[in-house]
Amino acid sequence: MGDLRKSDIAGCVADKLGGSKAEGERALNAVLESVHEALANGDKVVLTGFGSFSIREVKARKVKPIRGGQAGQLITVPAHKRVGFTAGADLNKAAQ
Repeated sequence: MGDLRKSDIAGCVADKLGGSKAEGERALNAVLESVHEALANGDKVVLTGFGSFSIREVKARKVKPIRGGQAGQLITVPAHKRVGFTAGADLNKAAQ
């Protein structure tokens, strides 16, 4: 099994919509941009059956680096935000 890249997905979208690859790419870009904007605004994005994307807060923590001159010493990873994804029921079934 190989990797499915954005251009491959755009081609699949175009095939399903019966349009050109350029139209498929525009449609995919519109969806991805909408998800990006919603997350940037702090909204949760729910795609029923597929999954949901949300912004998650990660607390500051101390870790030991495994490489470099500071190996063995604790360094602090500051608190930050990240995008989280939770798979939906249909996606979980497809992965099994």
